[in-house]
Amino acid sequence: MSSAKIRESFEKHRGKVHFIPAKYRVLGGLLQSLNIKFGNFLEKLLDLVIQNDSNVERHPRSGTRFSLRFTAETDAKIDAYITSRQLAGSPDRCDGRFKELLESIVETERETNEEKQAITKDIDALFQPDGDNYVYVEIKYNDDHDTGKFVDINRKFIKTFAGLVNELEIDDMNRLKPILYYFNPTKRYGPIYIPSSNIYRGAKLFEEYFETKYEDVDRYLRQIGDDPEILQIFDSMYEKVRSYNA
Repeated sequence: MSSAKIRESFEKHRGKVHFIPAKYRVLGGLLQSLNIKFGNFLEKLLDLVIQNDSNVERHPRSGTRFSLRFTAETDAKIDAYITSRQLAGSPDRCDGRFKELLESIVETERETNEEKQAITKDIDALFQPDGDNYVYVEIKYNDDHDTGKFVDINRKFIKTFAGLVNELEIDDMNRLKPILYYFNPTKRYGPIYIPSSNIYRGAKLFEEYFETKYEDVDRYLRQIGDDPEILQIFDSMYEKVRSYNA
């Protein structure tokens, strides 16, 4: 909302040919930026839920960004799997192939002695629902990404799982469950790369693992959006953009 940021946005949009007036494109861009940042906010929110929920134990790596290690062989297997799922002849259901991939990752990482490459990844959420097993969650606000971004999300999701296999010393695939979680329950894409058993939406993650209720979190967020102070902030942003003069 700073004047400098608004001025920068106007300069950028005035250089583009478009039938929508620049001030509305600037306003839309600011709102879109906030929408993207809301995804980061949800990561922090879920990490706080995990920290304070009595049903699970938060792992110290949860909500952090750090270097994960896995073999070049595993890296190639994941890339090959993603590519194979894009081919016309690939079966509609990926349950069996996904399970085989995870089993192969665990086997490769446990048995190989070759040097492992390091890749820095975000661990959105990592917790233990019981003493021995782990749940890794990749968090997204909504299932509405464009095709290229959607592919990248799934690729990153599986490669983070591979790194966690080494970090957590996993020797059995069933000890680490990877979940791609959409905070909103709406569905755009089917289970192309990840089977439905590993895709959670809306309340399902909370119902399966947490004492905290999804309905409570949803209600709190809606109350924030209706708060007069919050509404005033957005009204002020609109006025700044509307009244801006070059």
